[in-house]
Amino acid sequence: MEAFWKNKISVFFCLKGGWIFMEMVFYPNDLLRVKTKQIDNIDNKIRDYAKKMIELMDISGGVGLAAPQVGLDLSLFVVRENRMARPLVFINPSITETSYELNSYKEGCLSIPGVYYNLMRPNGIVVKFYDENGKSFTIENSDFLARIIQHEMDHLNGILFIDYYEERIKNKLLKPYMRERGFKTK
Repeated sequence: MEAFWKNKISVFFCLKGGWIFMEMVFYPNDLLRVKTKQIDNIDNKIRDYAKKMIELMDISGGVGLAAPQVGLDLSLFVVRENRMARPLVFINPSITETSYELNSYKEGCLSIPGVYYNLMRPNGIVVKFYDENGKSFTIENSDFLARIIQHEMDHLNGILFIDYYEERIKNKLLKPYMRERGFKTK
């Protein structure tokens, strides 16, 4: 598995009018810091993006993947809570409520492979979104799916899970990751 992460993860797919290349974006790429734009028209192109993001998420072993992680500045992410669950597509999502109760859970990110650390987040959320067919949904959740949604929502705002840690912890977590990728570290 180690060698798998050292290589870029990418897929090619065909849309009307030609082939499209989709590639996973890794930290510290600035594309991960972009605030996304609302999607005005949920068309076949958006559905194709979502479909290929699900494919890329699955082959990468993830439970969520946001558009900035594949270089798109769209308000879009996909999740699959576990291998048995149906994948969900979230377009223009908005968290409208969070619970007062917090819980700590070890988080990681496909864009920062091999880096994991406990993070406190609200235990429950209410989220409004559109699916790939343009249908509006509001769901309330207070389990692992709520955590995944919050993590992916952060991506849509240019926030990474490591941003929640104080600098000392963040540096300790990232040092091996950065060295492995050829970056000089202190």
